Amino acid sequence: MRLLILGGTGFLGRHLTECALKRGWDVTLFNRGQRNPGLYPNAREIHGDRKVGFEPLAGLTFDSVIDTSGFFPRDLDASASFLKEASPHYVFVSSVSAYEETDAKTLNEDSPLAPWDEAFEPLTEMKPEAYGALKAECERRVQKIYGDGALIIRPGLIVGRYDPTGRFSYWPNRFRKGGKIVVPADSGARVQIIDAMDLAGWTLDLCAAKRGGVFNGVGPKHAMTFGQLFAQLMAFAPEGTELVPLSNAFLLKHDVAPWVGLPLWLPKDAGGDGMMSVDLQRQIEAGLKHRPLADTVRDILAEIDETGTFVAGASLTAEAEAALLAAH
Repeated sequence: MRLLILGGTGFLGRHLTECALKRGWDVTLFNRGQRNPGLYPNAREIHGDRKVGFEPLAGLTFDSVIDTSGFFPRDLDASASFLKEASPHYVFVSSVSAYEETDAKTLNEDSPLAPWDEAFEPLTEMKPEAYGALKAECERRVQKIYGDGALIIRPGLIVGRYDPTGRFSYWPNRFRKGGKIVVPADSGARVQIIDAMDLAGWTLDLCAAKRGGVFNGVGPKHAMTFGQLFAQLMAFAPEGTELVPLSNAFLLKHDVAPWVGLPLWLPKDAGGDGMMSVDLQRQIEAGLKHRPLADTVRDILAEIDETGTFVAGASLTAEAEAALLAAH
């Protein structure tokens, strides 16, 4: 299997590359060489900038292309158009953020996508308010060029090793430290995450089968709430750890940012119902399997131990958490 990955040395890209190499595939990476260059000596790494052109790939052919680095529609126009003759199969990693409706409903692959706004076309840097519409339009551009040869994957929050954001890793790291832990009081709120290792392996399975169409990529298989998540994380916490539930109103009043300030926390008026209630049926039927959460947590903690670092992102610092506890 000859695979081209646009990216391949970042978060999900690393899992895709490692999994493909373990399968014995012929892997080519096309990227700017700015993140972890030379990380995979068994893969061919070709440096170039997708915004400049794909001439370094001229004359090469592939069985499948996986695009983990596309965010702007004009970039997808360029990549899909250039690679149409080089590969019959194009996988675009999109996002559940591409959906238009995110409140109080379950989202499936046929739910309406965010409408395109021509005002976003000139953007050269990502703006949070444009992210969903940009991803949705990227999907449309790929499908227009590749037709049945296009495979669209819409992941939810991707977690696990190599995560540069700390958007989920915060919780395993925080629970392991113990003490009094600030958590959302709405323990019944639904939580969805997908282990990057699971997502990568399944994506490669779809590549091998030359599957087209659209699939969500979320987890776990069985619905999970904040309360259930924290109950499992307590297995990694020292004796005497205490959870301190704080209401949405209290957290917002004290300027805790939904989703990032307290990872995974999305009050209903911030799109929490829809974004954490994505339908899994089609992806399960297509073979996506989920490892136990405990395995994901162990991977995350092992990486922190191995590297000696933890990327906190914008999540609560120890000082900010202490201030919340004092105010409470």
